[in-house]
Amino acid sequence: MSSSESGVHLEKFVIPLEEILSATQNFSKESWISNDGVVDVYKGQLQNHTVAIDLVVPYSYLRDRHFRNQLKIISRFHHQNIIPFIGYCHEGNKRITVSEYAVNGGLDDHLEDPDKRRLLTWADRLKICIGAARGLEYLHSGLGNDGIVIHRNMRSLYILLDDNLEAKISNFYYSMLVERNQPQAYVTSVINPYYEDPVYKESGIANTEADVYSFGLVLFEMVSGLPAYFKRRIDDNQEGILLNLVKIYYDDGLTKLIDPYIRDDINIHSFNAFTKIAYSCISMNLKDRPTMKTIIKRIEEAQNFQNHVTPHNSINTRTLESYLIPLKDINLATQNFNPQTAIGEGGFGVVYKGQLSLSWLNCTVAIKRLNRQGHQGKKEFHTELNLISKFHHPNIISFGGYCDEQDEMIIVYQYAVNRSLDYHLVDPIMRRSLKWVQRLKICLGAAKGLHYLHSGLGKHDRVIHRDIKSGNILLDENLEAKICDFGLSTNGLGNQETSKLFTKVAGTNFYMDPIYYGSGILRRESDVYSFGVVMFEMLSGRPAYHQIEFVDGNPQHLINLVRQYYENGPERLIDPDIKDQIDIRSFHTFKEIAYKCISFISSERPTMYTIINKMEHAIYFQELKM
Repeated sequence: MSSSESGVHLEKFVIPLEEILSATQNFSKESWISNDGVVDVYKGQLQNHTVAIDLVVPYSYLRDRHFRNQLKIISRFHHQNIIPFIGYCHEGNKRITVSEYAVNGGLDDHLEDPDKRRLLTWADRLKICIGAARGLEYLHSGLGNDGIVIHRNMRSLYILLDDNLEAKISNFYYSMLVERNQPQAYVTSVINPYYEDPVYKESGIANTEADVYSFGLVLFEMVSGLPAYFKRRIDDNQEGILLNLVKIYYDDGLTKLIDPYIRDDINIHSFNAFTKIAYSCISMNLKDRPTMKTIIKRIEEAQNFQNHVTPHNSINTRTLESYLIPLKDINLATQNFNPQTAIGEGGFGVVYKGQLSLSWLNCTVAIKRLNRQGHQGKKEFHTELNLISKFHHPNIISFGGYCDEQDEMIIVYQYAVNRSLDYHLVDPIMRRSLKWVQRLKICLGAAKGLHYLHSGLGKHDRVIHRDIKSGNILLDENLEAKICDFGLSTNGLGNQETSKLFTKVAGTNFYMDPIYYGSGILRRESDVYSFGVVMFEMLSGRPAYHQIEFVDGNPQHLINLVRQYYENGPERLIDPDIKDQIDIRSFHTFKEIAYKCISFISSERPTMYTIINKMEHAIYFQELKM
């Protein structure tokens, strides 16, 4: 066998057979670990290091070309979530690969063994999934000019775990190195049928999307504790393998699949975020399958939900009454509602800045005092309380407490240092300081918050905000967007994508969906319309309610100008302060999804999930330019 393949010199990796025989005691039974039908795996000591030694079994259908293929590929890898390659031996009929020994073995073993599975918390499982996703993302994009690696055999068996439960992807015998400009190849499928992408099986086209499909099944294995090749009975239904159970219960009752060992540990928002991205992975439409980079972000969001839940603020344990703050503490915090502590005012009333005492958060807060003569009364007050006390998301303003005493209606929130987004649009100095990439990230954060409202509370408790506008998007010290003001919000929509409500029209002019305004029929698409208006505010640097005068026209409001210039001259909509910063691909990605949001046909408006993906693409293009 040549020791140099495609420019990769392998001489330094050669290990004499004599040393391997010594390390394994001549491949003794005591050194043997496992067999997967292709290789026998042994544990051995080489130069005072514990290693895993893969010996291709004589009866294996693995050919010499597959063995050389693995060497050619794994000798290139340098990533913490890929099992480190140590060396190889090819003497006589012995084909041997040596790699780092993973103390905790394969992930499949932890799923099959109840005693091991019981020890894997939901936090552990999320960490393992993120590590494996990062390893797979490295294969799909991390080799630079060398190309892209398609694993072709992704399954829990080949995700190894070190002493810290850090995931390490292994087994590259059937992997393919393909050119970046041709990221697919026609080749017979070799993967275990329980993890096999049906599109790949039918077409014979191997691509990164096939790996994503297989990884999606691994994700469902982790949440269910059920290996893809095992069967389980739920309720009185017939036994089924994991994939079939997911398809049966995804739309209603997927929580039934949660591994009993983590049922009391898992946060519902974390579960929803995790299973949503897992289900996208196994879509039959390749275009709907996410990239590994997107998968990593979504699992990290699920991890963030899990990490921020404590017994004190869990939605399952804390009652609304526990948030009640005495009026005397509110008076003390605002100096008896001293006008000098006021920081904002609207139809709902006045917002004050205050410092609560040690017994109530001991932090600076925003205190919204509803005007008893205003258009928002007791009904809106209690609506907001009942909703916001359930919310737990980094892009929803945090709820601190409330006061319902002596006819006062007061809601206490996290204080947003950088005030509301509209303040930055109205003030020329503040607007000039907002770079295009910052505007993109603000839109992304707000989109994530709105997506959470539309789906993050569960399929039977979706929320429509009904008053999305730049004035209801707050910015913290890091310019992280926080959606606020839920007095007009409504919830209780069913699990159908077309769910709608007939309501009295409410909202803000210039942001309100014209379909909703004309019909009184409220859908989530009405929020999407309003969000599209906000996106164009960010692009133009102009509030929707300001009239803008272009050289060749009369003063008009923003959305009228958008419809007038979108097809011919859309660059005229760009804020002059960012025109020199903006990347053309970022601009086109942004404006195209924003324009779909304000379509006069509701069904053409994208979901917030789609908007998030497009926003991430726009940010990616922009950061390439930086």
